[in-house]
Amino acid sequence: MLLLLAAPLLARLYTPSDFGVFAVLSTLAAIVGSVAAGRFELAVPLPERDRDAHVLVALGLVVTLATALFGTVVVATARDEIAELFGQPSLRSWLWLTPWTAAAMGAVVVLNQLAVRYRRYGAIGRRNLLQYSAMLISQVGAGVAGLRSGGMALGLAVGQVVAAMSLLRGVRGRTVKASATPRPTLWQMAVRYRRFPLLLAPSGLLNVIGLQAPVLFIAYHYGAEVAGWLGLTQRILAMPAALIGSAVAQVYLAELSRAARSADRGHPRKLFVKASRQLTVVASVAFVVLVLVAPSAFTAVFGPEWANSGRYAQALAIFVATQLVASPLSQTLVVLERQGLQLAWDAGRVLVVTGAVCAAALSGASALAAVWTFGASAAVSYVCGWLLSLWAVEREQRRESLRPADDRGDRVVA
Repeated sequence: MLLLLAAPLLARLYTPSDFGVFAVLSTLAAIVGSVAAGRFELAVPLPERDRDAHVLVALGLVVTLATALFGTVVVATARDEIAELFGQPSLRSWLWLTPWTAAAMGAVVVLNQLAVRYRRYGAIGRRNLLQYSAMLISQVGAGVAGLRSGGMALGLAVGQVVAAMSLLRGVRGRTVKASATPRPTLWQMAVRYRRFPLLLAPSGLLNVIGLQAPVLFIAYHYGAEVAGWLGLTQRILAMPAALIGSAVAQVYLAELSRAARSADRGHPRKLFVKASRQLTVVASVAFVVLVLVAPSAFTAVFGPEWANSGRYAQALAIFVATQLVASPLSQTLVVLERQGLQLAWDAGRVLVVTGAVCAAALSGASALAAVWTFGASAAVSYVCGWLLSLWAVEREQRRESLRPADDRGDRVVA
């Protein structure tokens, strides 16, 4: 609701070109932020002992700091070339925000996963409220102060930092039971969960690139104004994904992790099917609304200069619908330790989505046609991802049905 209420104001404080700069900066931050913690955050809900989970949190935070420092060196040496690549000189002054925003994103997901482990959903809800409130206040303040080109990106960074600090308070108040065995070191946990950075880091990077690379290519090929229209569209369409998709994904991850250790071998599949059915209802409503009212609604709310954003929202409707269903459930492959399959799907999506958008742009298609291509190809990839997750839970059910009852009980106790 805060994002919806603030969007018309931001559309009048910032021009489409300003949104174009923000689209590039936020996209770069999202790409780096997806692997800023080495994907160790995905392992946090899995250890049986809480203290092992806390060591994983510490490990993830150390990796995010290293990512920020390395990214700062890259920006210091290549910011002129990056700004020239996108034809936006104002990028040069604000690129330094990217590695630290990405690091803050990494810290948020690490701490958030610990909150998921403890099922502190109220703390996660407060984090969402504080994050977006701080982001919007900063973006509005920067716009009023005249920080036009980088004000949006500055607000994004502030929101991520506030979110991380909010979750950190809960971690400091959490006590961990003492144990007779020695506390594992960061290196020991890194070795124990090495598959996460080795397989899931490339997978996570490909996952984000599959969505963000087309945005960067459109910004490069069609210019800052088109990137700005698309940026506002994505900002509005991200709201249902953030409000519904992220919340469902966090609860689904916690419950699926418990279900995978359950004696009921069919429970993971039941959970997957139930969540799919409920998400499909929501996605169907979102699809119909976007197709029918997006063009006129964007013009009425944001002004005639943003009419193209409404057309882009209509083009991305099928993508939004499939993403709402498949994205929260994509963690199924991680929990069931199908990291290789997840990596293969992510790589395939990059090839399909990026290849389709590049082909449309290079063939001389209009910007709107390129966005339609983006939406259709991304939707196809998400349908394939959902089918792979369904296959994984059904295979797990069949595998568990062949396991002797005593072995299943021993596995649950272990």
